[in-house]
Amino acid sequence: MRAGLLATVAAAPPIPPITTREDLIDALGLAAELEHAIMCMYLYAALSLDRASPALSPEAAEQVRTFAIDTLAIARQEMEHLGIVTNLLIAVGAAPDLDRPNLPVQPGYFAVDLPLALAPFGEAFLELAARLEAPAPPDGPPLPYYPSVAAIYDRIRAGLVTLGGPGAPTAATLFLGADDPQVQNTDFGAGPDQQFYSVEILAVKDLPSALAAVDLIRVQGEGASADDPDSHFAIVERMRAAWAALDADTRAAMVKPAPSSPVTSERGDVDPRQPLCRLTDARAVALARLANRAYELLLLLLARLCGASDATPADRDFYRKYAFFPLMTMVVRPVGELLTELPAGDGAHCAVTTFELDGPIRTYLDRATFHVQLGERLAHLAAGLAEVAAMPDVPPRLAYVARNVAYVRDRALAYAQGEVP
Repeated sequence: MRAGLLATVAAAPPIPPITTREDLIDALGLAAELEHAIMCMYLYAALSLDRASPALSPEAAEQVRTFAIDTLAIARQEMEHLGIVTNLLIAVGAAPDLDRPNLPVQPGYFAVDLPLALAPFGEAFLELAARLEAPAPPDGPPLPYYPSVAAIYDRIRAGLVTLGGPGAPTAATLFLGADDPQVQNTDFGAGPDQQFYSVEILAVKDLPSALAAVDLIRVQGEGASADDPDSHFAIVERMRAAWAALDADTRAAMVKPAPSSPVTSERGDVDPRQPLCRLTDARAVALARLANRAYELLLLLLARLCGASDATPADRDFYRKYAFFPLMTMVVRPVGELLTELPAGDGAHCAVTTFELDGPIRTYLDRATFHVQLGERLAHLAAGLAEVAAMPDVPPRLAYVARNVAYVRDRALAYAQGEVP
């Protein structure tokens, strides 16, 4: 090889259309991980808002509550999108993909030229959110990157038609996993055609239901039309306008001193171009790592809930019951709120949930193996939370969270031994 060729960098080729099942599974896996990352970004921004700031006027206090409500509503629908893409993966014969890279994401990972990172609520976060939710640009020549998230789903939709449409060689076999368990509205206590907290997870059984699922994601994100007031893009644009109308002092009072790109340890898988804020306060580091473990455990339960395995209907009911409510609403979210009452350790910021994953989210196919490890993980989590709760100057409510996890631990251990929860 000539030395001159070593310095030659070929231009990235355009993203090709989907023509095989492998292409489709890869594209859906990418979409699942991207939705997962975006969900964490919205959650982080919502947790950074200070809804109880005494420096806010009544009007400003109402505005910050509106910001929080809107941001959390979008986060819930990003969770819904992750669920829908998971159903699409299962329906075409793949396993759930509840994994994702740590944030800030390495450039090019999603083939989306945007700096995906955790950021507090404010101008930078809102600008990034608007770019993520922007309508797909008019059709043009194929590009080596996706100009918007909507463009990812345009490619997936076209691939579904190519592989599952009339006359396609795979038309009769594309949805070979359609009868495997999928998360649906009924798993949240809603009827098949009802929404639950603005979440509507569609089951995927065939090409029409697959296209309807993709179209729902598109409509909720960019909107059914340019002036759709309920789309994520429209909501973000309204928040941007409201934020821009506020004075600097009000903005400062609305947001806790949360850092951008927080981590609990050095990470080799994050974007090296982005400055990180490493938590150093011992209480904050310990609690943030436990928050990440609780979040990881929630994902493991969801992975076990979806797709083919030896889980019984009673197992699935147990996983659903303890993932969505005790872990999500009584551990992950309140611990995220409590972390902001602790210092990051750098003298400038508060602590935060870092949403780090220490390893891949595996799908356990054997129920006995999973139940043993579920009990172990819950025991470690309960003990760790109780230990941090006993540290000096830690919010007292953490002891209550630790007791809740101990209760879940006891119920999981009892269930593994054959007792009905």
